[in-house]
Amino acid sequence: SALRYREKLFQMVKKEIVAGPGKSLKIKKRKPRVERYLKSIEPLIIENTKKVLVMKGHRTSETICEVLRDLARLAKPHAVVMTRKNDVLPFEDVNSLEFLASKNDCSLVALGSHTKKRPNNLILSRMYDGHVLDLAELGVEKFMSIESITGPKKAVSSKPLMTFLGDQWDNDTTYRKLQNLLIDYFRGDKTDHLSLRGIDNVIVCTAIDNKILIYTYFIRLLKSGTRIPAVELVPMGPNMNLVLRRTQFASDDLMKHACKQPKTAKKPKVKNIRESSMGDKIGRIHMMPQNLDKMGTRRMSALRNKKKAPEENANATVEKAGKTTRKDDSSKDESSGKRRKKNMD
Repeated sequence: SALRYREKLFQMVKKEIVAGPGKSLKIKKRKPRVERYLKSIEPLIIENTKKVLVMKGHRTSETICEVLRDLARLAKPHAVVMTRKNDVLPFEDVNSLEFLASKNDCSLVALGSHTKKRPNNLILSRMYDGHVLDLAELGVEKFMSIESITGPKKAVSSKPLMTFLGDQWDNDTTYRKLQNLLIDYFRGDKTDHLSLRGIDNVIVCTAIDNKILIYTYFIRLLKSGTRIPAVELVPMGPNMNLVLRRTQFASDDLMKHACKQPKTAKKPKVKNIRESSMGDKIGRIHMMPQNLDKMGTRRMSALRNKKKAPEENANATVEKAGKTTRKDDSSKDESSGKRRKKNMD
């Protein structure tokens, strides 16, 4: 993150400054190891895949431990699991959460805890510039782990398909922001091209009656006799029923600032070409104005212009008269030629 980079850079430069009494400041030449380290932690124009920090709170239950274990399994190999318990309360104090996230270089955090007031509590957090950007607290009411469901399992680092069912994802702003957080958590690596074998699971998120149902299925491809295979969904897990408890999302201005991209990362704009929401190219072609009166279409008396009709009729009669005179002349020439042949004979 940028904050971590600035702190490390300040410490490195502070150690390398040597000043004596009455002497000017001198800066030592950095070692190659320091240069490599500073280069590895500096901000990138195109960021890497976000890592997920999976950690336990000061008290946990068996259910919440299974939830964290399965979430880490879905996020592999970009998951950092902390086995020890941590006394972290993000809604009261975010300093400890920010410290652990920056120390492990993680932008996403999944924290599980269990208390009498909030049993089976799951907190999803997102970081920006070393600080907490979003917080969402969810309660786990029903849960089925991956191990409890027999059948095929997803491969490591495979990308999932995500579907969101329910009107609340579109109508409610809180659910819309939670949808963005869930997509960021399960997205994985960014790729330009995908193969069918690389997509082996689908995550279905349903919002109904103020509850969030998350069910995971394995995608089985079967022969269909054509190039497009038949798809069969097999329950894989984890399956969980969640209730939204507390939220603390970023303001619109902060989110706009966090999503801002540098000019070098943006694609150059091509004139009269744009992309649709599905990634298809749409082009605009500019043509000269066409005169429909001079187009060679089928002529019908009902579609003719009344003002131009008498002129066209007069021209048509003149053309017909010319054609008849030409036919008469040609017939006379043919008859005279036949008579000459008879006289010669």
